[in-house]
Amino acid sequence: MTTIKDVAILAGVSTATVSRVINRSAYVEPMTIERVEKAIKQLNYLRDARAAALACKKNNTLGLLTGNLADPFFALIAKHVEAVARHQGCQLVVVSGGHNAQREKEGLDFLISQGCEGMVVHAKMLDDTTLLRYSAQLPAMVLLNRTIAQISNRSVWIDNCKGSSDSVAYLIANGHRKIACITSNLPFDDRNQRLEGYRNAMKNAGLDINSTWIISQDFSEEGGELAGKALLNQCPEVTAVVTFNDVMAAGLMASLQEQGIQIPKDISIIGFDDILLARYIYPRLTTMHNPIDEMSNFAAKLALKLKNKIDILPRNHCFYATLVERQSVMTLHSSSL
Repeated sequence: MTTIKDVAILAGVSTATVSRVINRSAYVEPMTIERVEKAIKQLNYLRDARAAALACKKNNTLGLLTGNLADPFFALIAKHVEAVARHQGCQLVVVSGGHNAQREKEGLDFLISQGCEGMVVHAKMLDDTTLLRYSAQLPAMVLLNRTIAQISNRSVWIDNCKGSSDSVAYLIANGHRKIACITSNLPFDDRNQRLEGYRNAMKNAGLDINSTWIISQDFSEEGGELAGKALLNQCPEVTAVVTFNDVMAAGLMASLQEQGIQIPKDISIIGFDDILLARYIYPRLTTMHNPIDEMSNFAAKLALKLKNKIDILPRNHCFYATLVERQSVMTLHSSSL
């Protein structure tokens, strides 16, 4: 009787790899899958009937790979993906990638091991090539808050460049000319695109950017606090600041207020995301509303449609940020400049 070991020897792989191919329990290179499947056919290998029946049973789960769940932005993603899963009678399996490439890969492998065919994937540190390999094996994998050209019809993302540019243009329209940018210190797409939007808006207005006006920190409250200390040391002349996200803006505001700076009288601040916190810090934060709730809802529904083999028309799924005016931006008049 042919065994799994015989298949492994013929395919030139380990028995563990054969098991992963059979059970689809982790990512395996397409060429390796082909070799194993060819060996199985050649040897007429038959799996244990009970295991085969279990594997064929419809898996009623939806997977979610996201960032740090302690961050309100990622908690919001999980909330809306879970709502879709529950409404459609699915169980949600959630893993955190922690903005680390290895952890993101391990997270994807874990979701595969749990039998998740449909997945919503918020991965910022894995490269495009790796994600494309996974997408080839997982036809119901949908990228959230990121797009890759080859699978743009399975990507749901926001125009970060335009959103950032619009926030800077708003400050310029309110009389500000010396505008700093507090951004993330991680080199992922959101950071680069929002920084590009900042630069574009300043250039379009004919305004130069001093190199000290761009401050990079961890995109957290603590990073915002550190940026607040650096801001007054590096560029005390600025009158306004755009921040990478609202939690950085919250930390920045706390730091500046502790240093005796009044907001928006002394410095205007605008955030990005419009999480719940933005409405309740003081002064209430003017920010760019990121429709991540709609995006998460859309991505979850798309993943489940693909999982159920419902035909999807090829299209781009791009969303846009919109300005929410509150209290943290003050208009400067010519006499104030």
